[in-house]
Amino acid sequence: MIVLLAKSTLLEGKQQEFITVAEKLVKATREEPGCVYYDLVQENERVFYFVEKYLDEAAVEAHKASEHFQKYVPMMNAFREGPSEVTKCVTVDF
Repeated sequence: MIVLLAKSTLLEGKQQEFITVAEKLVKATREEPGCVYYDLVQENERVFYFVEKYLDEAAVEAHKASEHFQKYVPMMNAFREGPSEVTKCVTVDF
């Protein structure tokens, strides 16, 4: 499985606007067939992470191509200090 950690550092005072749009993205993404887990977590007042888990790379690509991703990510970019920082990991199979 693929795990993504997408860090967003927000502009001062843009937290609520970011959360409002992020909620729509989270709800829609959780409905995707290849999505195992998708949530938004907060480190501090300005740093948020999308924590994402997908069945495989095809599911990741389907997510990035989805209508909701294409709609909401550009909207959230307006509230960020810079681009999101994405770390891609693969689960360890035992």
